[in-house]
Amino acid sequence: MTAPQRRKSTSWEDLTPWDKAAEWYSKAPQIAEEIMTLAKQQAEHRWKMDLARAEHERKMDVRVWITQIVALAVGLVNVILLALVAWHYADTGNVVPGLTVFGAGAGLTAGAYGVGKMLGNRAARNKTTTRA
Repeated sequence: MTAPQRRKSTSWEDLTPWDKAAEWYSKAPQIAEEIMTLAKQQAEHRWKMDLARAEHERKMDVRVWITQIVALAVGLVNVILLALVAWHYADTGNVVPGLTVFGAGAGLTAGAYGVGKMLGNRAARNKTTTRA
């Protein structure tokens, strides 16, 4: 490794990182090379960790998507079953209790779906703001 040209500057704080590295290399080349080796190892580690984090986030996004699809399907089955129960109540002459069961159950199902969707959107929004 050859030493880069030294640049004259007024103070150490005014130097760019490359100029600081060149200055350091000219004073203590063995220490500078050890530091560069450590910096490369740390950069490679950070790169591997970023790849692992990206893979984990991709897997979690798929899991959240599957969970939302399953929740939607279960909610739809629940509403269909509530409609069948309400129909049975109506057949027996109890229309008001049937509508009450259907309305309350469908309302709770819709509320649970809405809250789940809101939490999913909040988690996605927090993920994008923490990465930036």
